[in-house]
Parts: sequence; C-alpha cells; structure tokens
Amino acid sequence: MKKLTKNSSEKELDNIKEGDNIQDDTGKQGEVAHIEILNRRREKQYYYKLKNDGTILVIKQCLT
Repeated sequence: MKKLTKNSSEKELDNIKEGDNIQDDTGKQGEVAHIEILNRRREKQYYYKLKNDGTILVIKQCLT
C-alpha cells in the first residue's frame, strides 16, 4: 500500500502505476484503475481513478 499526501514528491506521484494499491491522508484507498495527469497553469494535477469507484486527487504547485 502506497500512501499519498499533499507533501508527496512529484517523483513518488509519477511512480504510481495502474494496479498499485494507494491510500490518501483522509483514509480513502483502493487499487488504481486509471491515471490522468493534467498540467494547468502553475499546477500539476494527479487524478487516480480507483477500481471500486472513487478518485484520489493530488495537486502539486509548479515552481516555474
């Protein structure tokens, strides 16, 4: 089980793959079914769609 928080590094977030079991800091957990990464303005948004319904979102601020 990989734990995700708002303080997780971009490297840690990029290393999450479909099929991994993840958990966020609110307790939501599950197996990753699909990953979508969006670059919006000065943010990088990581959407992890879970197999049994639900999504975990982590937003990282870009420094550049």
